Amino acid sequence: MSEFLTTKEVADLLRLKERKVYDLAARNEIPCIKATGKLLFPRSDIHLWIQQKGGIAVETQPRPAVILGSHDPVFEWAISASGCGLPAFFNGSIDGFERYQRREGIACGVHVENTASAGWNTELVGGYLKKTQSVLMHWAKRDRGLIIRSNSAIKGIQDLAGKRFVSRQQGAASQLLFERQLSDAGVSSDTLDSVRVARNETEAALSIVEGDADATFGLRSFADRYRLGFVPVCVEDFDLLIDRHAYFDSGIQILLQFTATEDFKTEVERYRGYDVSGLGQVRMNGCL
Repeated sequence: MSEFLTTKEVADLLRLKERKVYDLAARNEIPCIKATGKLLFPRSDIHLWIQQKGGIAVETQPRPAVILGSHDPVFEWAISASGCGLPAFFNGSIDGFERYQRREGIACGVHVENTASAGWNTELVGGYLKKTQSVLMHWAKRDRGLIIRSNSAIKGIQDLAGKRFVSRQQGAASQLLFERQLSDAGVSSDTLDSVRVARNETEAALSIVEGDADATFGLRSFADRYRLGFVPVCVEDFDLLIDRHAYFDSGIQILLQFTATEDFKTEVERYRGYDVSGLGQVRMNGCL
């Protein structure tokens, strides 16, 4: 990773045109040096300059290079296959977001449905983005619903009373969404036979494969892969909250560049109900 940014990289970071960056440099209003006729911008100085311009207290302690938040099977695979070298701790959207706010990681996967407006994740992170330098970037749309045994008579949420069910841990967005679906269907959670708590999407689906339960609230891709039944409920947005400084560091850049490869595209095709056509789109941008 270079300690210097190019004019284009600075323009992308500030969401400005390159011409504007040249103007700032010409007026000595932005940290830069000129070498062999080319402008170079010291990475650390640029980050401090952005914080000072935004009236934000300079954070001297860097975030640990850890990915937090919700489990996504393609995201997990891409982290490993890309060779980006970033460790991950997946323990749910809410847990991850709380840890991210405490600066325990550089990125966080979330899929939390808005309550006051249509859409996903913007209500969760919107207030935080007003006072921090982070971006909310889209990763994928995913089909979510009930994963059931192939010969099950379960046709919807209303049929879950008395059935063996695999829940997710508190702090998992899928559990929050499921509880809302139960409420909307007029089904009390007390009527479900909760046989276990799964820590990720894979574990939840395998509980149905192994006969431990009748249903779980999971992703279509796992129902398809394990030849289980599936009752669709919603299409959700899985997004990444990323520290803007870390966005241009080598780990995140290697991961994002990998998503443009044929290996990544081939792997995604194995996941039914998984749409990455909008991957990389910045949905919300924090303060400068």
